[in-house]
Amino acid sequence: MWYNIDLKEIIAKTWQWVCHVEKLREPGSYVTVEIADQPIAIVRDREGVLRAFYNVCKHRAHELLSGEGNTTRIMCPYHAWVYKLNGQLVRAPHTENLENFDPGQICLHQVKDEEFCGFIYVNLDNTAKPLAELSSDLETEITFWAPDIGDLTFAHRLTYDIESNWKNVVDNFLECYHCPSAHKDFCTLIEMDTYRVTTHGIYSSHVADAGNAANSAYDVSNATVKTHAVWWL
Repeated sequence: MWYNIDLKEIIAKTWQWVCHVEKLREPGSYVTVEIADQPIAIVRDREGVLRAFYNVCKHRAHELLSGEGNTTRIMCPYHAWVYKLNGQLVRAPHTENLENFDPGQICLHQVKDEEFCGFIYVNLDNTAKPLAELSSDLETEITFWAPDIGDLTFAHRLTYDIESNWKNVVDNFLECYHCPSAHKDFCTLIEMDTYRVTTHGIYSSHVADAGNAANSAYDVSNATVKTHAVWWL
């Protein structure tokens, strides 16, 4: 019961991360995700506008897109209804002689989307304020410490399945009290005496000076970065 309440009252009403902007940079590119048990597709249309929809056909609710990739149209694999990349229905086979059937009146149900600091987010709550407005100075912080974040390219993803309530995981991440015992390598990478965690409304910043000595985490002999900066949103 509480899990369903979390989905409905928290996850479905807050901005949720989808991917780096690289995956949706080109016209026709798309990514599909599931948010609060709802299938969502995010598409860059031919005009370069980012659009997010519920990833179901308006006819029989069949899934429209899967995975990620690039396409020139959105076609339902069930009855071949065809939509433009902006969600507008353009063709439904064998409906030419139906009375009062106008494809121009049918469009995929849209959800809010936003490109923010090099990443794509969506929000299922159509009354939600823009993420840039809700997150106060986060954009200023990120662009100061990581000005090239939007130009990064995808390299590798690590995924962990954790048998815990998601709030426990967040609570654990938001403190470094456990770092000296659980993350010894990390503690050699930075100057722990300078580590500061600051809460700013809906986000927290984690900032510390980079270590100058040899460490057991990474080879930083050619590193130019002098500050460790992480944010939780």
